[in-house]
Amino acid sequence: MRVEEIQILAAEVLVPPPDLTVSEWADRNRRLSSESAAEKGEWRTDRAPYQRAIMDVLSPSHPAETVVIMSAAQMGKSSILENFLGYVIDLDPGPVLMVQPREIDAEAFSKDRLAPMLRDTPCLHGKVSEARSRDSRNTILHKKFLGGTITLSAANSPAGLAMRSIRYCLLDEIDRYPASAGSEGDPVNLAITRTPTSGTARSPCARRPR
Repeated sequence: MRVEEIQILAAEVLVPPPDLTVSEWADRNRRLSSESAAEKGEWRTDRAPYQRAIMDVLSPSHPAETVVIMSAAQMGKSSILENFLGYVIDLDPGPVLMVQPREIDAEAFSKDRLAPMLRDTPCLHGKVSEARSRDSRNTILHKKFLGGTITLSAANSPAGLAMRSIRYCLLDEIDRYPASAGSEGDPVNLAITRTPTSGTARSPCARRPR
């Protein structure tokens, strides 16, 4: 490799990531997949402008540490969480814990929502390899990427909720959580207590009305 090529590579590594909010990242990069959207193609926040404020409060520049989303069904909550995960993988990596009510729900999110986004969003290509049963770094419920990980867990699994320190805590459909994660107590509190040692924690608690 020539000196000029080395200098170009070094310059690319040293360039800071663009200063974008989550909605700006989604408008610039996100591609919707046929598995998770009625119409695949480029993401446009303007199609559902109420989502912009929710996404942007999750951005690193916002001071909020906990965000609670209460919405009706089919209002794009899962897409907001997907965009946030894509932003983390691409621009602000760190360990993520995403909690679903049951393990089957965590597996479904991984296969039907996360995997298609990683496949169809160009800036995420190659950043998270495909799940392999023999690769402990990357399975359906645990994804590793440069600078971070995504762990998907069930609310009734105390081991899954307590095994790692995390930076980002995503709690989805919490009204469907059991009252206790085994003998460990409230799964919401158990998951959130994983965050303090990792600095500022983002905990978007996605909740639907009963």
